[in-house]
Amino acid sequence: MLLASAPAYAGGGWTRRPGHGYAKVGLTLANTTKYHPLGGGTITTAQFRQQVYSLYAEYGLTKRLEATLNFPFFRRATFPDTSPGQGVGDPELGLRYAVLTGKWPLAVQVAAQAPLGDPNKRGYYQPDPSSFVYLPTGNGQWNIWTRAALSHTLGQLPAFITLEAGYNVRTGGLTDQYSVGVQGGYKFFDKLWLTASVRNLGNVHAPNPAKLANIGLGEGVAYSAASLGASVAISKHLAATAEVAAGFGTLRNVYSGLQSTFGLAVEW
Repeated sequence: MLLASAPAYAGGGWTRRPGHGYAKVGLTLANTTKYHPLGGGTITTAQFRQQVYSLYAEYGLTKRLEATLNFPFFRRATFPDTSPGQGVGDPELGLRYAVLTGKWPLAVQVAAQAPLGDPNKRGYYQPDPSSFVYLPTGNGQWNIWTRAALSHTLGQLPAFITLEAGYNVRTGGLTDQYSVGVQGGYKFFDKLWLTASVRNLGNVHAPNPAKLANIGLGEGVAYSAASLGASVAISKHLAATAEVAAGFGTLRNVYSGLQSTFGLAVEW
């Protein structure tokens, strides 16, 4: 499924100071019947439901270097009349380095996504247990992401803009991917961040249809997504977050529809 963006004050071109950090626990919900196969178009299927519980974290190691974690620690997907495909997802561990600081901070990240999830997880139809559908919790392959993010604060305004680009080296014969995106945010009343973003994930060449195309995780996944988000300060270090995202444009091997994410974040 489409992945929601990180909160306004996480990621971007800024890195954490040594000993400082940010962590967010989130729940992403999706409920749709629109599937976009590898060959294009849209297929109406039975109702597909998915819940993803995740942990995102950043921790400053040195003046310019921070460690990152993006871990969907529990994924659950189901169709009507099937048992759920559920379990741990694929964690991503990375390092981000501040190449530039100041008014135009630029950070570069290298991150490895480990195949901890199960690409062969099945949901069995209750009327006929011999029939099943694949509901994977991971893609079964290592992914190596290289990303760059350039940010800028808009003068004296409590606002920012971030430009992002990334390249994913996939193993196991899966097609490499690229990503580009832009995010903007504005702070209201010293407590509320509102953000908007547009992101695109694509394949560097035509996907291999012979590869197992696990929905949303396997070969040929591509999408564009737009999202709106909010982060409200509860206290000096605690915030509640919410975001809604929707896919558009070229959609391949994904379900589409409104996707909501709710979270609780702490910063220190």
